[in-house]
Amino acid sequence: MKTWFRPAISLFVFIGITVWTAGLILSFPARLAAQLSSGVPASQTAGSAPAAADASYKVVVTILQQKCFACHSSTAKMGGFVMASYQTLMKGGAHGPEILPGNSAKSRLVLMVEGTTQPRMPFNGNPLAPAEIAVIKGWIDAGAKGPSAGEAAALQPHLNIPDIKPRFAEVSPAGSVAFSRDGKTLAVGGYQQVRLLDARTGKVLKSLNGAAGLVRSVAFSPDGKWLAAGGGLCQQWGEIQVWDTQVGKLLRTMRGHKDCIYSVAFSPNGKLLASGSYDKMVKLWDPATGKDLRTLSDHIDAVFAVAFSPDGKWLASGSQDNSVKIWDVATGKRLYTLGDPVDGITCIAFSPSGKQIAAAGYDKLIYIWNLAQTGGTLVQSLIADEDSILQIAWSPDGKEIVTSSADGSIRIRDALTLDPIGIIPHQSDWVDAMSLSPNGKWLAAGRFDGTLSIYRMGSFDQALGPLLAFQGNAPAGNTEPGRTARALGH
Repeated sequence: MKTWFRPAISLFVFIGITVWTAGLILSFPARLAAQLSSGVPASQTAGSAPAAADASYKVVVTILQQKCFACHSSTAKMGGFVMASYQTLMKGGAHGPEILPGNSAKSRLVLMVEGTTQPRMPFNGNPLAPAEIAVIKGWIDAGAKGPSAGEAAALQPHLNIPDIKPRFAEVSPAGSVAFSRDGKTLAVGGYQQVRLLDARTGKVLKSLNGAAGLVRSVAFSPDGKWLAAGGGLCQQWGEIQVWDTQVGKLLRTMRGHKDCIYSVAFSPNGKLLASGSYDKMVKLWDPATGKDLRTLSDHIDAVFAVAFSPDGKWLASGSQDNSVKIWDVATGKRLYTLGDPVDGITCIAFSPSGKQIAAAGYDKLIYIWNLAQTGGTLVQSLIADEDSILQIAWSPDGKEIVTSSADGSIRIRDALTLDPIGIIPHQSDWVDAMSLSPNGKWLAAGRFDGTLSIYRMGSFDQALGPLLAFQGNAPAGNTEPGRTARALGH
């Protein structure tokens, strides 16, 4: 072969490879867009089976559990549509079957997650990704087959949550506090335990151990013999432990919520216990037996606060869905919704007369409504703090309202006008837990950094504290020091 021909061949080969590569590069965006719109991963090569072909019931269940199950569980039943099992999923809801096997284009479930039919689902949540919708459509078009032999039909996928141990000593937050009816004992909820303290000295009287996680709410029964401690494990279950406060014995543990419990409250006669959970549910329990009596399902977001009216006829619930709902305790019927707030509600409190209710939350406002049998009327609202309001309490004499805020303060206001009376500034951390003694003379404040103080109402000076409610926990052999504040009982 002539020597001049070899460079020419190399040149032609080079030009050919360059043109071929350029074609691939120029066509890649279009191919990628087509793959994404169809739900096929970009990394999938030609000739591979599309993602929809792999859309088994198990894969679809995982998507529904993550995005839809909170509103369509066996307790929530939004729109009458329950996804707790394959049978209930295929049964549909108030509009009839939501899934038409073999026809995703006319399946209401698909139309709502796509936004073709309003309201788009998940309601007030992030829309499903195109790839997730493609998987659901592929499963439906393939016949919407149920679980295979040995595969669970219920929407309860395993949560693989790692058990991460701390590297350094750390103190539990004071997640909740409550005075006993006689004001002599203060219960403080922390991580996996509750401590009963002498409210005068701070001495530890009893330690109630064994809670599943952080105890986010505590409540004494009216006679002071029992203590309810609410908490649980995130996205797994809510838990209420009922303790005999006299001997420190665990009487019973109640589970029924699908997520952490943020608030528990005894009815005035002590025969009922209410709970509000991140799973959007409110429940009524028999504290004597642990029986789940009734589920109140009308909120569409986390329930952070529950409270009985002084006469025990009504139950109020405050939610991240920007509302307070009033329920008839005897029937479980929702009487009405107070929908004036513009952001989530974190805390509520009835007036001692039961004729008014106060609520506050993320929008920094205090709201006060007059209550009647058929509805509530907003009579006061005020931007009360510089950051989210975490807790609210109405004084036993009805004259004052106390709030704690993420701005690092505790504020006391006139309940009639909401004019400021006093402030306890410079809190060392968020006051996530707050309780007024039944005689109205003392205010207990538990903070996220684990410290606890008791203040005198009127002068607002500190009568006790700051003290550590719990000893620091550290891994075995770790000598890293914890908090420096004086620990309770030491």
